[in-house]
Amino acid sequence: MAYKKGQDRRQRVLFPDCIDEYVESDAPVRLFDAFVDSLKMDELEFIRSTPAETGTPGYDPRDLLKLYIYDYFYQVRSSRKLARECKCNVEVMWLLNKLTPDFRTISDFRKDNKKAITKVYKEFNKFYMGLKLFSKSYISIDGNKFKAVNAKDNNLTLNKLDDRIKRLDEHISIYMEELDAYDHEEGRKLSKDELQRKLDVCKERKERYEGYCDTLEKSGESQISLTDPGSRLMKANEGFCVGYNVQTAVDAGSHMIAGFQVTDSPTDYGLITSVASEVKADYGVEVLETTADKGYECPEDHADALANGIIPNVIQRDGGCTEQVQFNYNEATITDAQKASTKPEDMKACLEAGVIPDTYKDILTDVHIAEIKEYSSDVADSAVLQMTPEQMRAKALEGYFVRDAERNLAYCPQGEILRQKSTKRNGMIRYCNKLACKKCKCKCTVQKFKEADFGKDTLIRTTKAKRKQLKDENDDKPKPPRTKVIKKVVCYILHLDQNKMDNRKCLSEHPFGTMKRALGQYYFLLKGKLKVMAEMGLFCLSYNLRRAISLKGVPALIASLI
Repeated sequence: MAYKKGQDRRQRVLFPDCIDEYVESDAPVRLFDAFVDSLKMDELEFIRSTPAETGTPGYDPRDLLKLYIYDYFYQVRSSRKLARECKCNVEVMWLLNKLTPDFRTISDFRKDNKKAITKVYKEFNKFYMGLKLFSKSYISIDGNKFKAVNAKDNNLTLNKLDDRIKRLDEHISIYMEELDAYDHEEGRKLSKDELQRKLDVCKERKERYEGYCDTLEKSGESQISLTDPGSRLMKANEGFCVGYNVQTAVDAGSHMIAGFQVTDSPTDYGLITSVASEVKADYGVEVLETTADKGYECPEDHADALANGIIPNVIQRDGGCTEQVQFNYNEATITDAQKASTKPEDMKACLEAGVIPDTYKDILTDVHIAEIKEYSSDVADSAVLQMTPEQMRAKALEGYFVRDAERNLAYCPQGEILRQKSTKRNGMIRYCNKLACKKCKCKCTVQKFKEADFGKDTLIRTTKAKRKQLKDENDDKPKPPRTKVIKKVVCYILHLDQNKMDNRKCLSEHPFGTMKRALGQYYFLLKGKLKVMAEMGLFCLSYNLRRAISLKGVPALIASLI
C-alpha cells in the first residue's frame, strides 16, 4: 500500500488559498489581533502612534506590538528570530498582513516603547476586570530572581574592589622593583618596555577601581554592575546570580497576575506595602487582604500596610496565627467619621491614637500603650567622629573595631577594611571581610570570619582581649553616662487568616513555574530597569493570556472585545 502524498511544490494554481483559511477560528493569534486593535495607542504613549505626513511610511506600532505579544506567547524573544518568523510562520503572516520588518526595527520598537508596553499589560487586566473575572478577595505576593544581562565578573562589590586594589598594589610594587633592578641584571624574560606596559595597565586598572569605590561610598550602594547598572548580585535557588528580584501579586480567584514590580532588593523583606498598594489602586477597593511567606516578615512594613488599608497575612516563623504590630503614639481625638473612614490618613490617625478603625474590628485586638526605653550612644564614640581615616586605622590597631559611618565601613584590629554585609532584625549593622580573614591568625572574634556588629549610633567596639585588658585597668573608674529616652508606642495584636496563608503556595508558585520552566522566561534580554520592566510586562501578559484562554476560550474573549 502506498503512502499518502502531498501536492507538488512546483504546481501552479489559478486560485490560491486565502491565508485566513490557514488560521483556525479559535487560534490565540486571533485574540492578540482583536485585543491590540481595541487599544488606544496614542493614550498609551506609543511612539509614532500617529503616522507622519511626510517621509517614508513607517510600520504601524499595532503591528509590531502584535508581533511581540504573539512571539512572547510562543517563547520567541530574540529580534532576529522574530524577523525570521515574519517570513516563515503562517500565523505571523496573517497577523502582520505579510509585513516583514527587519530585526533592527523590531528591536528598536521594544526599547523605544518600554513604558507603553508596560501599560499594555495593565490594559489587559482592566479588560479582564471588566468581565468581573478577578475575584479581588485577596492576593498572594511572592518574589523570584530573574537573571540580568550581566556576568558575575562585571559585578563589583566593595569587598571585591578592596581585594583587587590590594592585589594590584602588590603587582605594581613588584613591577617597580623589577624596573629599578633592570639595568643591573641580565637575561630577564621581559623587556623594559613590556614591564612598563604592564605597570601602566595595573595603574590604570587601580585608578578605575578606586573610582568605582568612591562612587559606591558616595551613593551608599554596596555594589555596581557594569553591563546592566540596575541589576544586583543576589542569592537564587541555583546559587548567586546577577539579576532582579521580581515581585508578583496573584489574584486568589482567577490565579492571574494582578500586578508586578521589578526590584533590586536581594530579599523580600519590607516589600508588601509597595507591591500591594499598586494592586489596591488597580482593583479600586478600600481594603485589600494579602498573604506572603516568612521572607516578608517586617513589623514596620506591616504597620505601614495597615495604615494604607492593606491586611498582611504573613506566615510567622513560630507558626502562630497572631503578630504584634506597633505605631508611634500620637495623642489625638478621633471622631466617629474618622473611625468609620477607610482613607489612609484617617486610618493612620486612628491607629496612632490607639483607636481600632471599624474596618479592622475583628482583625486587631488587645490595644495598649507601652513605653520603650532607648539609649543614646556612648560619650566615647564622639571622639571617633573627629578622626581621619588614617587615625581610625591607627586606633583599630590598638585592639578595636572602628566604624567610619560616613564611608560605611569598619577597620579591624589588623588594619583591614570590613564592609557592610547586612542589617540584622534587631537593627545591628554587620560588617565583614571574608577575603581578609582567610589567612589571618588573629582570633579577634568567635566567628569563622571577621564579623563585627555595630548599633546605628556605635562607632567603636573592643575585641575580647582588649575588653579584658581594659576591665583590669579601669575597674575603679566610673562608666560614662548614657542618656535615656522614653518613647510611647501603641501595640496591637494582628490576627492572621490561616486559610489564606495555607493557600499561598497554590497561588504564588504556579506563575513563576510556568514562566521559568514552561516558557523559558528565567532571564532578561534587555538592560536597564525600565527596559526590564517592559520585558517583565510581556512575561506577565503572556501568562495572563494563557490563563484567560484557559478560563474563557478565544471566541468568548474576542466577543467581549467587539
